[in-house]
Amino acid sequence: MDDLLSLLKNSNMVSMPELVSRLHTSEAMIYARLERYEQLGVVKRVVDTGGSGCSGSCGNCKGCGTHKVSFKPSVYWILGDDIR
Repeated sequence: MDDLLSLLKNSNMVSMPELVSRLHTSEAMIYARLERYEQLGVVKRVVDTGGSGCSGSCGNCKGCGTHKVSFKPSVYWILGDDIR
């Protein structure tokens, strides 16, 4: 098993900045490997919107009037069902 999968196996969830820091390689290289692993069912992408139920897309919102800040969800990677 390569370092990327080993890191995912030993952590429940890992963000991209964490992967870049720990693997000492570029985000583009890690992302390409993760996309391929996702196609194979080895990993899953998890998007965390903060649990508020808000999509952050105020253009489609009926209007709560509270969002005036930019919204950026967190993306994490976990092992897929085939590996656990």
